[in-house]
Amino acid sequence: MPIDLLFAWMMIFLRALGLILLFPTLAGRPLPVMLRSAIAVCLATLLYTLVPHVTAIPGALGGLIAASACEVALGLVMGWVGRLVFAAVEMGGRVISSEIGLTAIPGIDAPQPAQEPVATLLVTFAGMMFFIAGGHLGSLAAFARSFDFAPAGAAAFGIDAPERLVTATSRVLELGLRIAAPFIALNFLVTLAFAVLGRAVPRMQVFVLSYSLRSLAGFALLAGSGGLLTRYLWPEFYALPLRLLELLPAAVS
Repeated sequence: MPIDLLFAWMMIFLRALGLILLFPTLAGRPLPVMLRSAIAVCLATLLYTLVPHVTAIPGALGGLIAASACEVALGLVMGWVGRLVFAAVEMGGRVISSEIGLTAIPGIDAPQPAQEPVATLLVTFAGMMFFIAGGHLGSLAAFARSFDFAPAGAAAFGIDAPERLVTATSRVLELGLRIAAPFIALNFLVTLAFAVLGRAVPRMQVFVLSYSLRSLAGFALLAGSGGLLTRYLWPEFYALPLRLLELLPAAVS
């Protein structure tokens, strides 16, 4: 293999490692390191002769390290932007758990089924929607297209990449609250109704009755919320390839 193609293969491999971070698993756990590396090797092997790459290989060790670091950073940022959709679903699941009376342990890691069943259910549903909507195919297409804007070995970010990152991060709060909004409204209505009932009938055990009714109504609402969640997630997965390419220089907006 010529040295320039070997260099291109290594750069593609390093960028692919970060992209693989966005792919979900139906179990809600990250992909094993060996499997993630194997997928990156496959992508690099398929693309290293097809995508644009630099012809001037850095002669010094410092230049090679800098090029490798840029590729890893670009791949990680692309993968991180893709994972923000699932972070919003996790946030929405945790808010829903607290609103319907379940105990949710705050955290930023992947939810555990034994501790956060509602958040785990929603993340698993979002993972299924990701593959059904073709999010994996769109992400791989955006990855291959990214080399037209930032060739292998010359990874770079667009001028407005920081603004894109801030916007994508803010959508986590927006999307998470939109997913949990019906349950927040349900909790408010139940609390308001039992507050009025408690004033009218002081001897009634308002707290015990409201807790049970909140849980029952919350689970009933959760059973019919699949269509609402699909309505929110489908456009996000459809627009994901464009959002990945918007991080690159001279990318179309």
